[in-house]
Parts: sequence; structure tokens; C-alpha cells
Amino acid sequence: MTDRYTNAEWAVQIAETQKNVVAKLEPRAAPKLDSRAFAQTIDHTLLKLDATTAQIDALCSEARIEGFKSVCVRLPFVARCVSNLKGSPVVVACVVGFHEGTQHSHSKFKEAQEAVAAGASELDIVLNHAILTSVSPAPAHHKAVPSDATTASITASNTASNTKPFSSSAPAPEGPYSDLSSPAPSPPGTSAAPGIPNYSAIYTELASLRSLCPAPTTLKLIFETAALTPPQILAAATLAAAANFDFIKTSTGFAGRGATLDDVVLMNAAAAYLSTRQPSGGGSPVHRRRMQVKASGGVRSLEDAVRMLEAGATRLGTSSGLWIMQEARRVIKERELSPEGKARAERPGGGVTRLYTDNSV
Repeated sequence: MTDRYTNAEWAVQIAETQKNVVAKLEPRAAPKLDSRAFAQTIDHTLLKLDATTAQIDALCSEARIEGFKSVCVRLPFVARCVSNLKGSPVVVACVVGFHEGTQHSHSKFKEAQEAVAAGASELDIVLNHAILTSVSPAPAHHKAVPSDATTASITASNTASNTKPFSSSAPAPEGPYSDLSSPAPSPPGTSAAPGIPNYSAIYTELASLRSLCPAPTTLKLIFETAALTPPQILAAATLAAAANFDFIKTSTGFAGRGATLDDVVLMNAAAAYLSTRQPSGGGSPVHRRRMQVKASGGVRSLEDAVRMLEAGATRLGTSSGLWIMQEARRVIKERELSPEGKARAERPGGGVTRLYTDNSV
């Protein structure tokens, strides 16, 4: 398949995003705690390497009972989860390229295809952020990807995008997230200037994954925001939108700090901007449908969950989904208590008990 743009052209478009995105916290109302919509924000997750089949079975049972959107697991457990969840609305999500994202592109293609064949409806794919954060030439294994009739193809939408006019006359970046430390991009048609990451390698991998796993498969791109600067987060969002991904996701939960409110606010602002009309795309948006944001890594409590949803996330990746729902029920019960009932509950031996005890702390 051909690259959509040269590195220099990608740099111009990414600079536009960096210049124009303004991250501002505009709190949204989270779904009501006792609603199905609240439970549906949770991807119930178990990604430990030593996970057992008994733990996977329990994960699926909990997801069915609580009404979570999905269970998120590694490839070897996808078929078992699909079987466990048959007849329920809970879907199966599978991680791809987990957790470093630096695997050979063809390895990611194979893993994604196998996950979908096993019944996964959603794929959480780790960005190769090592390329994004490097200004050196891409590793050798990214220069040539084994091709076949499938991986060489591209979705119709991406093919159409290849023919869009590209304006190379965008002004120099001056926005709050402009990466002014990088040299100005070279004119289109020239080789990538020093200081420009290999955006084409990243886009080619993402667009190939989208081609191999078209809708209705949901694709989420995991950024690992702890390893990225705000300008790099915006670059990743631009590439994800161009490749027609459905979600952008903060973290794997296995490296660094996990999700922060600043990450979610910035990613939500990028998703909004990239769904609007862009001069560089001949008046078309980078992504016609607005990407959604998934907050993952460190979302362990009801307070964490509500804060991320209010900041703009629509999905939460967490292994603490059961605890979050139990906290929600406790809060709802306390709200429903009359002042007299609440006073009784606060006395020793009163009517309110903890629904869950975490003995690990």
C-alpha cells in the first residue's frame, strides 16, 4: 500500500493540529451511577501474564452481572471469553502489540486477524511510540513489511483520502502545543527533514490494521501518554484519525503513570478538532466521525471513574470495575437514606456495611 502523505506533509498537518487544538476542561455530566449507561463505560480488564482460566471465567461472570461493555483480555483467552459471554450483550476486546507496541508490524497484523477470527469485537492496539518519540530513521523491520494481497490493500475511505489535495502552505505552528523545538518541515516531495519522526511508518501500520479489521470491529489506539509530550499526543491523535480509528486511549497500565485528567482533556480536544473541516484536507475533516477517548491505567475508584468521564472519556479501562460498581451502589444507598436513617447507619452496628474489603493494602 502507498503512504497517504510524505513525512514532510504529515509534519505540516500535525503542526496544524498542534497549533489549533486548545485543551480546556469543560466538565460533562457523567452517566447516572445507577444507570446501564454508567456500567457500559467500563471495559472489565485482566491482562496479567499469569492470569488463570478460573480468573478469566470470573471476569466474564462479573461483566455479565454488572452489565459492563466488554471484557479486555489477551489473545489466548479471547475464544474462552466469547464462549462464556454467549447470549449476553458484553463484547470481547483483545489487546494487540501489548504492552510495548514495538513488535514487527506483520506480527501485529497477524495478532489482530487472529483475535477477530476468535470472536473479538474490539481491538486495543498499542502505538509504536518508540517511532513517534525518535527522530532517527525507523528500525529496519519497519522499512519493509511482508506483503500479501490483504495487507497490501487499503480501505476505500483511505484510498479516497490518498487523492485529497494537500496544502503545504500552512503557517508555522504557533499554538499552545506547537513543537517549536523541531525544525520546520521540508516542502512536500522532499525527503524528511532531520527532526521529523517517521510518521509514514506509523500511519502505514495503523491504516493496514484498519484495512484488515474493518467496521464493525472497533479499533482503539493506546498512546502510552506517560511516554509522550503534549505535541506528540496530538501527533498520535492526528495519525489515528487519518487511519479511521474509533478510539484513542491513554495507557496500557503497565508503563508509567497511567491516565491523567490533562491527558483526557487534551485527547478529547484533539478528537473534536480532527472531526471538523480542515484546510489541509481540501475542506474535509481528518476523521468524519469523532473519535472517542478511553481512559485507562490507574482508574481504581468511583471518584477516578467519574472524574475521567466528566473530563470527556466515554470508556474506562480498569481491573477495578467490580469495586467501582460496589462503590456506586453504596453512594446511591447513602443518598436514599433519610437523615434519621443515615444517623442510625453511622452508629456502630448500624445498617450500612462495606460491600467490599481490599485486604491487599
